[in-house]
Amino acid sequence: MKDFVNVLLNFLPPTASILELSGLPNSPAVLLADIDNDQINELIGAYKYKDQNYLVILKNVDNQWLPLIHIKGSGYGISSLMAAPITTNWVNTLIVGWQIGSEWSKLDLLQWMDGGIIQLPTSNIAYSKLEVEDMPGLYGPDGQYELAIWIHDTGEAYKVDVYRFEENQLVLAKEVYPYYFKRVESYYERLLKSNDFSYYWYYLAEAQKKSGDFEQFMISIDKALSF
Repeated sequence: MKDFVNVLLNFLPPTASILELSGLPNSPAVLLADIDNDQINELIGAYKYKDQNYLVILKNVDNQWLPLIHIKGSGYGISSLMAAPITTNWVNTLIVGWQIGSEWSKLDLLQWMDGGIIQLPTSNIAYSKLEVEDMPGLYGPDGQYELAIWIHDTGEAYKVDVYRFEENQLVLAKEVYPYYFKRVESYYERLLKSNDFSYYWYYLAEAQKKSGDFEQFMISIDKALSF
């Protein structure tokens, strides 16, 4: 990855610096991904210049890197930089989390379309944790990736929901709830082993309800109310 950092620096102003992913020391925000669906990876990097964050995208043409576009970012750092096919045309979308607070990142979804980058609507989502995965629904995975958004509440509790991109907006992906909320259940079960707090029981109950585990949901909600 160091070689790619050096390539990117050749296309930046002299005082610009490549950003590192927050919470991951020595992890430059650099990504190789095909975002224009030509089966050739672009080189994408996040950088800071004069206290402003940017993305730069380089294209490989005849084994030479050429600058494609510089995109103005936000926040003071970056927490996520990935690419996945989240729209129904199965072309990779750039998924960026701009750090706007110690627990918060602003979600940006950037799509290559008609020779340029457009910003997909995100309803101004700010998140604390993000997982992107082709989650299986009733008939298994379908090639379109979902976004699990974790929003910090109190202690180590998070409000969690899963979205997919449909009809030019993020909508709740309820068909994958039984799959993903099993994972959320496990998170709260581990937490409760050492932190027997009512609000963790409440969040466990909510996860059990969303995963379809109604018997355990009733037990957990009774436990939460007993406090």
